[in-house]
Amino acid sequence: MNAAHLIATARDALAARSTHKRTVHTVTVTTTHDPATHTLTYDSENVTVRHDDGTRIAIDLTNTEFAEDLEALAEDRLARSGSLGPLTLRLGPGPATLPPAELSERTRLFILSIHARAAAHRSGLTVNQVLDLTTLAYEANDIARHDSTRPLPRLDPYGQRAAAHGLPFPHEANAPFLIQTARLAVRTMSHNMQPRPLAVELPAGHLGDTPAWLVHQATTRFRDGATNHEPRYDTPALRAVLQSLAAVRTPAAGDRLSLYLTDPPASTTGCPLDVDPVPEGAPVHDTLPGAVITGDQVRRIADLLEADEYVLQLRAAGAWRLSHQDEPGTLTRRQVAATLRRARDRSRPGTIWFSRDSDGTIYVSDTAHAARYLPTTLISDHHDGHCRSCHAFYATLGEGPGDLAA
Repeated sequence: MNAAHLIATARDALAARSTHKRTVHTVTVTTTHDPATHTLTYDSENVTVRHDDGTRIAIDLTNTEFAEDLEALAEDRLARSGSLGPLTLRLGPGPATLPPAELSERTRLFILSIHARAAAHRSGLTVNQVLDLTTLAYEANDIARHDSTRPLPRLDPYGQRAAAHGLPFPHEANAPFLIQTARLAVRTMSHNMQPRPLAVELPAGHLGDTPAWLVHQATTRFRDGATNHEPRYDTPALRAVLQSLAAVRTPAAGDRLSLYLTDPPASTTGCPLDVDPVPEGAPVHDTLPGAVITGDQVRRIADLLEADEYVLQLRAAGAWRLSHQDEPGTLTRRQVAATLRRARDRSRPGTIWFSRDSDGTIYVSDTAHAARYLPTTLISDHHDGHCRSCHAFYATLGEGPGDLAA
């Protein structure tokens, strides 16, 4: 069964049955026992719909083409594998921002243990600093893992110790923080692996009927393209972080969470044109900096463009490069907006991604290409009509910077 066809029939069914005007983000269909055939099938009578504001409702989609497709999919999966699990489909890109997830006391302790253990691996620490951080990591982890039927001790002392070391101990967390915490966890657990993995990838699936990132099916990916199943990452701490992440970023069929072990390359010049927030070896669409811009927001992208002019950089050979001399050196706000809207309109849904970083830089990427638009206000020596690289007049050079001919 083609996933795109399932998504299309799900949208049609919801359009006919739903009375809500909110945008649907995902639908989750669980399994039920069919008394007529005495086999498992998908329960189209109780489909869980998640809207882009995070709210959930159950809706009856029986007697629709979507229900017929689900029945055929269930028969096919049972025939091929003998098993049938829940199904979550992504119908829309989701909101650019969601309310942060509230963290349980145990998850807070697990997060503290992950950050303390990662901090203990930093260079330049004294022996006592390493011992303090390691002790804090193990204490927080051990307390979080103890019998869940017993009350936890007061957490105030751990908050004070976290603050003394500059470590997070939040009551709630958004998706970027949780992804960064998961990344720190797998990087620390991989520190003695040779060769060191480039990334750890987790497939989307379900734990019971709940969408989840399946850490027990983690795959390590290496720079040479080799992959390997690795069970070491299936720990209570990482499972707790991923559970909170799934609450704010719903895993859907076909999704993979890529946790890169590399850091972004260091900038030696401090110039915004040389700053690269993308982890080394990672594709841009896997690690878009800043807040995601949804497809609907791209239609009104001018509202998110704060600068009057932007400088374009293209992604090439793992670095950001200025555009060629035969391309405009500086783009106006209107030109950037029109370019981004065209990129969205020419691409199939789910094949192109946009984001806006905290400094106002706009990123756009599909699986093959990426570009970013930096506000000229970030570039202290920017002069309109001059090459950003050699500062000569474009009237002399022709349009575009003079450093990318190679």
